Amino acid sequence: MKLDSDKLTAIIETINDDLYVTDLTTEKLQERVAAYTDDDGKMGIGDFAQWMMQESRDYTTIYTRRLIEALAAAGYLNDPGK
Repeated sequence: MKLDSDKLTAIIETINDDLYVTDLTTEKLQERVAAYTDDDGKMGIGDFAQWMMQESRDYTTIYTRRLIEALAAAGYLNDPGK
């Protein structure tokens, strides 16, 4: 059984759904934004750019790791014929 588009889409959708429950909650985003704001809760344009780049790196790293883990768990990485 090969990994077709529908199976890959299902894996990706599961990962995305989980990210919104675990890593992209309002509370977690507020915590991460707080690291880039001043004492008044304001963020300059440079801080905003730095935060956005860090968020992008974090999301990409988390997403890639979870995708590889899901593909391995389903046997698609250790059984090429699958």
